[in-house]
Amino acid sequence: MLGIGIPSSDIGKILTRCPHIVSYSVEKNLRPTAAYFKSIGIDPGHLAFRSPQTFGLSVEANIKPITGFFLDAGFSIKDISTMVTRFGTLYTYSLADNLRPKWDFYSCIGRSKSELVRFPQYFGYSLEKRIKPRHKHLEQYGIVMNLNRMLSTTEIEFGRLLERQITRMGLEMQGKQDSCNDMSNLEIGINKMSIT
Repeated sequence: MLGIGIPSSDIGKILTRCPHIVSYSVEKNLRPTAAYFKSIGIDPGHLAFRSPQTFGLSVEANIKPITGFFLDAGFSIKDISTMVTRFGTLYTYSLADNLRPKWDFYSCIGRSKSELVRFPQYFGYSLEKRIKPRHKHLEQYGIVMNLNRMLSTTEIEFGRLLERQITRMGLEMQGKQDSCNDMSNLEIGINKMSIT
């Protein structure tokens, strides 16, 4: 493990979190996986600490296809590196069952790639139970909320955020209506003055 850049002080923590890492082949798993991630700008020591199970994956069968998927979706190598640094388990998700369907939905709702780079944890939430229902609530009321806040809050917190936003929108609409009424009253007053 020292050979792939894991500090000796972290080895005990990694073994506690993922004891079967000791069964991974150095030649087939640890070394090629570390070399691959290093080649795309990801610190293998940091990744091993955050997500040791990633090192049990096949570079050719699991890891490279995910990199290719994100590149095809328009993300840069730097974007991917940032996403993995922020969300170490990204490469452990199924491409067919998780990453692709969530990306397909994300690409249809008008949010930017940069927001996903800032919050790759998006891929860790349930599409049907969390992402779609919360997006639907925001869309229903015309509320804009960043991805992190939309997904990471509890149901109670999310409900409170919605209530505050809806109340604020109501006050703004009332303010606009009052402003329109004031303008109408002013115009009526001016017209009366002109008549007299």
